[in-house]
Amino acid sequence: MTATLTRPATPPRATGKARKAPSRRVLLLLLPMLVIFAVGFAVPLYFVVRFSFEHFDAAGGQTWGFTFEQFLTIFTTPLYGNLILRTLGLALATTVISALIGYPLALAITRGPRRLRGPLMAVVTIPMLTSVVVKTFGWQVLLGSDGFLQRALDAVGLSSVKLLNTPTGVVVGLVHTYFPFMVISLVAALSALDRRTEEAAAAMGSPPGQVFRRVTFPQSLDGLAAGSALTFVTSMSALITPQMLGGGKVSTIVTVIYQQATTAQDWPLASALGVVLLVITFVILSLQTWAVRRATRG
Repeated sequence: MTATLTRPATPPRATGKARKAPSRRVLLLLLPMLVIFAVGFAVPLYFVVRFSFEHFDAAGGQTWGFTFEQFLTIFTTPLYGNLILRTLGLALATTVISALIGYPLALAITRGPRRLRGPLMAVVTIPMLTSVVVKTFGWQVLLGSDGFLQRALDAVGLSSVKLLNTPTGVVVGLVHTYFPFMVISLVAALSALDRRTEEAAAAMGSPPGQVFRRVTFPQSLDGLAAGSALTFVTSMSALITPQMLGGGKVSTIVTVIYQQATTAQDWPLASALGVVLLVITFVILSLQTWAVRRATRG
C-alpha cells in the first residue's frame, strides 16, 4: 500500500482589483489631510513664492513679472542681515534656555514621585491653554518699569538693567510661551526609555552621573531634538511676543514681514523675506537632523 503525496493548495493570487482596494482606502483616508495641506499650505506657499519674484515701487505698486530684485535687496542690505542674525539669536537663546529648564522638569515628571507628576504637568500645559496675547500682556506688566521684576532689579542696585523693550524681555516671553513643546517631547522620550539599561549600568558600578551621561542622555536625544526643532521653529516665526515685549525696538524678520505687508503694502519684499526665513529654517532643521542621527549612531 503506497501513500500518495498531495501538494498543499496554494492560496489564490490577489486580483488587480483586490490589490487596488487597500490603496484606494488609504487615499480616501488621506484625502481630508491632503485637502487641508493644499488649501492651508501649498496654495499660500505658491503665492508667496510667486510674489517674491515680482516688482514693487511706491508709485505703481506691485507689478507682474519675474525678477530677483527683492532677494538682491535682502542680501545686499546690512539691515536685513542684522535682522536675520537677531532672529536666529533670539530663537537659539529660547531653545537653549527651554532645554536647560525643560530637561530637569521632564526628569522630575518621569522619575519623581507620582503625587507630583500631575501638578508638574499642569505647570507645563497651562501656558499652552492661555492665549499668547494674554501671556505676553502679563509679561509686559511684570517687566515694565513698575513691574515686580524691574523693581527687584532696582532694589539690588541693577536699575541700569532694563527688561521691557529689550532682547532679554523678548526671550523671557518666548521661553514661557514655547518651552512646553520642549518638555512634552522630552517626557515622551524619557517615558519610552528602557530603565533596565540604567539599572544594568548602575549594577556594574557606574555612578549616577556617569549613568546619566552614558545611558540616559544619549537615549533621550531624539526627544531633545524634536523639542528643540519645535521650540526653534515656533520662536523664529513668533510675531506677537517680539512686537509687544520688544516695543518696536527689537525687530525680527517676522515683524518686518508684517510691517511690509500691512503698512508699506510691499508684498513682494514681504514674500521674499518669508521665503528666506523658510529656507533658513529648513536648512537648520536638516543640519540638526543629520547631527542627531550621527550622534545616535556613534
